Amino acid sequence: MRTSAPNIIWLTEGTAEGDSTLNAFDNALLIAGIGNWNLVKVTSVAPRGAELIHEPVEIEAGSIVPVVLSEARSNCRGEVITACLGIGLGRDSHGMIMEHAGPGTPGDMEPVVHRMVEESFARRGLELDRVVVRSVCHEVAHIGACVAAAVLWWR
Repeated sequence: MRTSAPNIIWLTEGTAEGDSTLNAFDNALLIAGIGNWNLVKVTSVAPRGAELIHEPVEIEAGSIVPVVLSEARSNCRGEVITACLGIGLGRDSHGMIMEHAGPGTPGDMEPVVHRMVEESFARRGLELDRVVVRSVCHEVAHIGACVAAAVLWWR
């Protein structure tokens, strides 16, 4: 078992359709590049000094991987669903990751996530340096899902 905090954070997202809401969700995880891992949802603290990376991480299939996950699923044809995730990074502190998802557009979700990040920093008395927000939306054709995730890992 690892005893140090993760030192990289990879943000990713995916959308997909499926024959059930679970299959749509699984397909969205595959599109996001995280569908072959055992994801463990964690709360929203980004380790101090963790590097935000843009390239996918190489992790063995079946590994237990900590992730902050935002997800939306729907079987209402024509409905627009969005998964949104924001990470606040501090100058000299840990960061915070917040998520919001459901019916609506990125324009609906992103301001909410941004406010949640700001509040989480203010409540902790931390200085917020910057906020990175990622969102993905999907118009449901049959049964759809979308996911936005922050994978916390070690380099």
